[in-house]
Amino acid sequence: MNSDYQLYFGDLHNHCAVGYAKGSLERAFEIAREHLDFFAFTGHAHWPDMPTMPEDKHMKWVNGFEVHDRNWDVVQDLTARAYEPGRFVTFLGYEWHSSEYGDYCALYPGDSGELVFGDTVEELAANVVSCGGILIPHHAAYARGWRGIDWEHFPADACPVVETFSEHGCCMTDRGLHPMIRHSNGGRTTEGTVERALATGLRFGLVAGTDDHFGYPGAYGEGLCAVWAAEATREAIWEALKARRTYAVTGDRIRLDFELNGALMGEETPGSRERNLRARVEAMDEIAEVAVLRNGRVMHRTHAPSVLPDDPFEGGRCKLRVQWGWGPWAALDMARTAVWEGEITVAGGRLVRATPCFQSGPYEEHLRDRLADINEAGLSFESYTSRKDALGEDATKAVVLEVDGDPDARVTIAGRQPGEFRIERTLGELMSGTASCFTGPFTSESVLVHRLLTPDSYALESDWTDVREGASGSDYYMVRVTQANGHMAWSSPIWVG
Repeated sequence: MNSDYQLYFGDLHNHCAVGYAKGSLERAFEIAREHLDFFAFTGHAHWPDMPTMPEDKHMKWVNGFEVHDRNWDVVQDLTARAYEPGRFVTFLGYEWHSSEYGDYCALYPGDSGELVFGDTVEELAANVVSCGGILIPHHAAYARGWRGIDWEHFPADACPVVETFSEHGCCMTDRGLHPMIRHSNGGRTTEGTVERALATGLRFGLVAGTDDHFGYPGAYGEGLCAVWAAEATREAIWEALKARRTYAVTGDRIRLDFELNGALMGEETPGSRERNLRARVEAMDEIAEVAVLRNGRVMHRTHAPSVLPDDPFEGGRCKLRVQWGWGPWAALDMARTAVWEGEITVAGGRLVRATPCFQSGPYEEHLRDRLADINEAGLSFESYTSRKDALGEDATKAVVLEVDGDPDARVTIAGRQPGEFRIERTLGELMSGTASCFTGPFTSESVLVHRLLTPDSYALESDWTDVREGASGSDYYMVRVTQANGHMAWSSPIWVG
């Protein structure tokens, strides 16, 4: 990527009790600031064609809209006070629903703005754009009439980017990983997919957002928006969104850089016979595949070599995933929330980076997932886990460590809660296998250190040339990254012609 840009991760779609979800607004801003670069709270605000539901369940939305309307001044105030240029960027937003047109988040470039709506998406777009804002549609692949998008009424001028992944699932195609199964809106329809919209000639960038309803911005596994921007300011992040210099990730913060004949993701470049593509990827797990797609079809695939337990570790940089949680399964009827406190230390090497993987469940207003005292010798952490309300029944949380050291460098994970635990291994030992321990007797929570990853398995650069003889019209190219653990990234397209 152009050296003028830095990579930032954020969440532009999430909810809390200011609406009809859970968690205080103050908690949402606090959590977002802990682990995100940018954030917009997008409370439930309006649904002009809302149906009457059995048992008056539609009142959940009606009451939530009233709560949001009463607190709009509070939302603006917190958005303004939380903004810290260079450290944490906030935007003002809200969500508009429609059975007929699909759901859209309205986003403003600052911390003040009007709650403007419309009975149609065209009216909404005109009102939001007149206030300087943009729209971002989401869960597009639901059926039309059931809050799936109507691409024939897509307000392209108001929508530089489209949300292709959230806790609802993946809207990129009607097949593949991350299906849409958690809600009453049904499964993925072909006509609503992002792939179908791009095939019709629509041009927009891609983002992801959690749509989390536990007041947990950036919840792991629910989607994040990645942007290449000049700096961590409102003006720079907003410019990146408008320029479509964005991509979507499902959870793991995959670093993805994609260029074509010097054009960056989201850009348009003149028609040419020879298209030189370059993708650079740094993942957080073993790379299963990096695919280059032209007009929706895979034209080129590459992958990183697997790291086997018998492979030696020669020293240098590597990555480790430390995961904690599990506990008694639901059939034992022992539901509980485990509170964690511990430290991770590195001896004989140095900790380069620590990336949190904290999901939202369960909802606990006063508990926090937090990495602290991060330095080259290690970090401390506090966390909480439970099977109750865990996304996908995954009752774990984790941190991915990037470590630089020789094979004898030693990593220690030790804690006091929910019980005494300790794992101590060298990097060389972790190359050959995982390490685990339990915090008490059977049914208790446990800790797992995954097998070490070397750069050969999590980082690659792929160059490919596509020669188009006699091609007419325009083509669009994208990069799709899939990790061995199922987490993915999708670049915004680059259009040729």
